[in-house]
Amino acid sequence: MTHETTRRTTHGAVRRGAALHVKLTAVALAVMAATLTGAALATAELIRVGDRTSLDQLLLDETAVLQRDLPDLVVQQAGADGVLTSEEAALAANAYLALHDGSARHIVVLLTEGRRQLSSGPSALVTLAGSEDVPLGEPGRVMTVPSALGDVRVLNTPIEVGGQRIGTALLLGSLEPGRAQALDALQRIALAGGVGLLVGGAVLVVAVRRATAPLRHLAQAARAVDLAALPDRVPLLPGVARGDEVGVVAHEVQRMLDRISRDEAQRRQLLAAVSHELRTPLAVAQGHLEVFELTAGRGGTDQDDDAVAARAADDAAATAAVLRRELDRLRRIVDDLTSVTRGGSADEAAAEAVFVPDLLAAVAERVRGLGLTGVQVQDERAAPAVVVVGDEDRMVQALLNLVLNACTHTPPGTGVRVAARRRDDGWVVLEVADDGPGLDPAIADVAFEPFVTTRASGDTRGSGLGLSVVRSVTQAQGGTVDLRTGPTGTTVALAFPLDDGDDDDGAGVR
Repeated sequence: MTHETTRRTTHGAVRRGAALHVKLTAVALAVMAATLTGAALATAELIRVGDRTSLDQLLLDETAVLQRDLPDLVVQQAGADGVLTSEEAALAANAYLALHDGSARHIVVLLTEGRRQLSSGPSALVTLAGSEDVPLGEPGRVMTVPSALGDVRVLNTPIEVGGQRIGTALLLGSLEPGRAQALDALQRIALAGGVGLLVGGAVLVVAVRRATAPLRHLAQAARAVDLAALPDRVPLLPGVARGDEVGVVAHEVQRMLDRISRDEAQRRQLLAAVSHELRTPLAVAQGHLEVFELTAGRGGTDQDDDAVAARAADDAAATAAVLRRELDRLRRIVDDLTSVTRGGSADEAAAEAVFVPDLLAAVAERVRGLGLTGVQVQDERAAPAVVVVGDEDRMVQALLNLVLNACTHTPPGTGVRVAARRRDDGWVVLEVADDGPGLDPAIADVAFEPFVTTRASGDTRGSGLGLSVVRSVTQAQGGTVDLRTGPTGTTVALAFPLDDGDDDDGAGVR
């Protein structure tokens, strides 16, 4: 992907993010709409249930009145023998209906032998009750029965007087008015809710847009940051002092810019130091090559040829030795830079069990191979017989860097010791100590920074990367580095955690 494509993609993502206020408004409106819909449906259902409940109560009240008043009318219409004929029953029913009309919501239908008598009431119910499709329901129950008029509540009550059944009373009430009322309420709420959503949506757009404005300002400020100018000036982003979530985001972006600034400054320092360190040996090598060329091209008389050749050979050998030293120094600089760059990565370090006595034995063997005198490595039999977690090759590298550093930067004859000990918290400490005069306090404070050295000239001058390599390698393995220095010498301690499988009794001994 090209830089231009990346830039367009990034800006596109910013444009999509700028519509956050629209998305928040849409979510809020959706929640409001869902709430209004639920409230409208609940209101309509309450109206419908309330209407049915009130209609049922009306039918039950009418039944109670019927059972109270109709028997007296039946007795009045009965003959002297007390036997009620169908004609007398019809007269009694008619007398009751004359005294008790229906209502705007229900009618009473009295069925006697072969006769159907109706009270007054809604015309639609009257029509239904006079037809052959009149709903009868079940005796003693209030129930909903479908009909040509729609759903109708029916209460079927047998009429008995003196143990004699003389007919049936049907009380009918329509549910459609209640449903129409519920539908009307639903429509009114929907209309009001729609208007409310439109007005609320407009207000929400403005409010959310204003609320998210600091995020847009923060994005604009972040885009305007010149990364190349960060080491010299880190801009203060807007919103850092806010106490809300916007302030948290601004604060974290500000911290990120600060880290980038520090990294950029270190990068510049590193490049400047690398340029300086590599330029010096290259200049030396170039100068000696020029001398070599002049020496090789020098002519003379026949009698002087042997002497000239001898001097030329000596000069060439000396020049080659200098070139070899400078090239070796270049190699060490490149190797140290690679170690500093890769050493701080835990992915590059192997996490394995390292037996401390074996580690010290490997260091002793390398010291002997380098011909270093005055270096005492603790006998492996006296070392703690424990296992630590780390990368053995890198541990050896770190300890050898410390040994070479101590031998190089101390007066001749200074003693150097390498030893291991068990710390009270269970960690293992690998120490490299010398009897030298110690470090200058100003150097000690920055000793682990790249290109810090006490020898900036001479054949033994260093690159200033030795302690940086030690710190990077140790930290990559989960260890820590500690430096103590004074007039009686300098000690660098590397601490590593024990392997989980190693117990206090030295179970990790191999």
